[in-house]
Amino acid sequence: MESKHFDLVGFENDVMVWSDYENEVPSLDDRNWVWSDHPPMQCQVRTVKVHHPFYMMAGEPFWVLHTPASSSINGWDSHPEEIEHSSIIQCSIERVLVRDEFKAWLRVKVLEVRMIKDFMEYFPVRDGSKGYLGDFEVFRDPNIFSYRDWLFISAGAQGDLGVWGLVKRMDGQYHMLVYGDWGFHKNNIFGGNILLPKHQIEGWIEQAMQDNRYDTLE
Repeated sequence: MESKHFDLVGFENDVMVWSDYENEVPSLDDRNWVWSDHPPMQCQVRTVKVHHPFYMMAGEPFWVLHTPASSSINGWDSHPEEIEHSSIIQCSIERVLVRDEFKAWLRVKVLEVRMIKDFMEYFPVRDGSKGYLGDFEVFRDPNIFSYRDWLFISAGAQGDLGVWGLVKRMDGQYHMLVYGDWGFHKNNIFGGNILLPKHQIEGWIEQAMQDNRYDTLE
């Protein structure tokens, strides 16, 4: 769970879902339970449900993307207003409540909360001119959603694997603050402050507009 290119490495938000339960939890197979819309706070102990590919040991710190309930279910492209309320959270497992081979209810302690909107202040700028956008070009023709100063860029292969990036426009430059890659046995996120090549991103935007793969969200 380390990267030489990014400052944080963790799990996507759908690998770990937050609840308002404490020690009494629904069945692992019960899908009709209410997701929490209370953001995790530092030093809290919360109950979460995790599933494969989550694989951490008790007491071992890990990072996970957290988004409010609406965008957790439907994505930032449906609820872009929740981007600035999203964070990457460091946790550790306090106790396993119940588990099976693929999923579990856990009690976790919140060690640290870092808001994505503040990543440009948290992390030093890294040069993104080499290697950071290669996976997008492998899949070709990324879809781009624009919301205020934010771009959400995604590309994939028939729903089996793909990549996405959350980019903030600032002073005419493009900073990728979160990158994600997912597949059959991974669902990872990477956090940092990567200054992307302006000509490349604007070329993607122009091509996406021509191909009807660019949407401006309100």
